[in-house]
Amino acid sequence: MTGRMSDAFLEQITADPDDDTNRLVFADWLEEDGQFERAEFIRVQVQRATLPAWDAAQVSLKLREQELIQSHGEQWLAEMPEIPGVRWDGFRRGIVAMVSFASFEALRNSASVCRRIAPVESVRVHWPRRRDVGEPFPEIAELRELVLTGRPWGGESRRLADSPQLTTLQVLRALGLDARDLGRLAASPHLSNLRTLCLTSNGVGTAGVRSLVESATMTQLETLDLTGPGYYESYYDDPLIDVAGMEILSEWKGLASLKCLLLSGSDVRAAGLSRLLRSPLAGGLKTVSLRSGRLTEETMAQFADASPALKLDSLDLGENIIGRGAETLAAADCLRDLKVLKLDRCEIPEDSGVRFVQSAAFLDGLRMLDVSHNHFGNAGLQAMLERASSTLHTLRLRNSSLNEAGVAALAHSPASNELIELDLAENGLTSTARQALGTTPQLQRLLVLHAGDNKQLGYKPLAISQLGRRLMRLNVEQADPWYEGYLPPEETMPYFDAYTESGAEYGEEDWDDDDE
Repeated sequence: MTGRMSDAFLEQITADPDDDTNRLVFADWLEEDGQFERAEFIRVQVQRATLPAWDAAQVSLKLREQELIQSHGEQWLAEMPEIPGVRWDGFRRGIVAMVSFASFEALRNSASVCRRIAPVESVRVHWPRRRDVGEPFPEIAELRELVLTGRPWGGESRRLADSPQLTTLQVLRALGLDARDLGRLAASPHLSNLRTLCLTSNGVGTAGVRSLVESATMTQLETLDLTGPGYYESYYDDPLIDVAGMEILSEWKGLASLKCLLLSGSDVRAAGLSRLLRSPLAGGLKTVSLRSGRLTEETMAQFADASPALKLDSLDLGENIIGRGAETLAAADCLRDLKVLKLDRCEIPEDSGVRFVQSAAFLDGLRMLDVSHNHFGNAGLQAMLERASSTLHTLRLRNSSLNEAGVAALAHSPASNELIELDLAENGLTSTARQALGTTPQLQRLLVLHAGDNKQLGYKPLAISQLGRRLMRLNVEQADPWYEGYLPPEETMPYFDAYTESGAEYGEEDWDDDDE
């Protein structure tokens, strides 16, 4: 992708990275030049960026994006100039925009060069190692996203907080922080433009929440990710956000600007959930994750008493023992507009699952539902089919006590035609279920089928069946031995994936982050 014309387009995109028109015009030129896959990739990523994550079109777009990256990603990244200590990592809206630096020294030496070459949006670097401690933080013009791995030495979090580099920052992702480090960042006068703060698996705990609440600048956040290690994985020096932290958070003025709040792995409990849901400042929240939050069946009643202004689009309650509390959840007014619901590993019994499906008003507008690793069973699935949702396109029923009868009902129901992605893995299905799936006249829109760990299902016959040939991807994970040596012709096979999807962006694997 070299040449004067392509360089001219890239200069325009780099000068105005927010304008997708330049990217789409570039895609048109690439197509005229015969670079069809590169042109398609730009259009796919631009379109994905404009759609909500739960939009049905995201399924096929994501699949095509992955196929193009797997086929051409390394080649497209290799076309970028080689710079010592720099790795071109990945793409944003079709153009290389993610860069990893081997060290802060490399960042100081090469940041400005990278910014002249590409519309760099995201920079990834290890916290300064011992040899770099005390050195000024390097600057890269108009940096929007900074990802820091490893752990900060000494007062490096304070040095970062004092850097004017943060002025243009919209996204900050950091590892290795404790409550004191977060307090330093929260006190920074340079973070008024920050919109996303991700401190996943950091030990900030309730003390860190208190520091955040006291911040004078971080009041315009739209996404706050304080996902913790979880109650059973936390150590004495790795504190959790507890009920007191939830109370502090519920009174934080910055909560009013949040659209996405991720608190998975916190010690939420009923009292903490109640304070959050009833807060008059929580009305703008659209996405909430309380996964593994020590919530119980009785806790679900708190959703019925939520603030009238709260109308969630996405809710993750996975890995909480809510059991029959799912029925209470179904009646909550704050969930009437729900698009995504995750209830995996919640120990929901079959009869309760049936009543949940029958009574949930939000099911008529739901797009994605995950009830994996429960006892949903054939009856729960049958209730889903009888509801005949016209919007549900992704249904995950992994390890849900299904058998051949349930799969047969699915295969013969016209209601299944709305499904685009379906997970039936780990249900002990046999060839009878495979025959029902393979010959079904339904499931007309299905593009992705997860069927792994059904050892008697028969993956090869399924792959070449009537249904299999319509699929874009058949995930079998730990497949039968035939998979390793079987390479069917492309025209008769969907894309075959022998591993579970990681969800990681291309090129985001870590370099060696060990401190020197």
